[in-house]
Amino acid sequence: MNIAKLVKSHLSLVVLAVVLVSASACKKDKTQPVQKPALQGDWKELSLSAGMERIISFRSDKSFSMVVVNLVTPSVMMNTYTGTYTVTNGNVKVNITEEKVTQDKVVVSTKAVNLTLYDNGTYTVENNVLTLKYTTYPADAPVNTEAKFKRLLE
Repeated sequence: MNIAKLVKSHLSLVVLAVVLVSASACKKDKTQPVQKPALQGDWKELSLSAGMERIISFRSDKSFSMVVVNLVTPSVMMNTYTGTYTVTNGNVKVNITEEKVTQDKVVVSTKAVNLTLYDNGTYTVENNVLTLKYTTYPADAPVNTEAKFKRLLE
């Protein structure tokens, strides 16, 4: 078989290969930008009593912090809790490992703790409002609790 016959017999395969390579080279990159999970960010609790402020933060590295500020006392008291969180199927669980107390911008104490927040917690985010539903344990019996937080814009 000579070269001319070989090329003619495989010409359709060569043309098909060129068309496929050209088509794939011309395709636009259709990858979507990575969206931040709805829970991530900084949130300020709504409907707290006057003089109180609570801000929680869920970070992409699974770290969590909660700052509770008491502006009612003569000096500004701030408790900062840090730890980690996990999310599974719309449920959130927070493990606090450290508590820091600050009074008038001076650290009064720092201690290791082992606390779980948002027991049996579920969350939803709608219109930049985070709703956490979880169980609290006052002295008499477990109570289903709900807290709402407004997203702090970055």
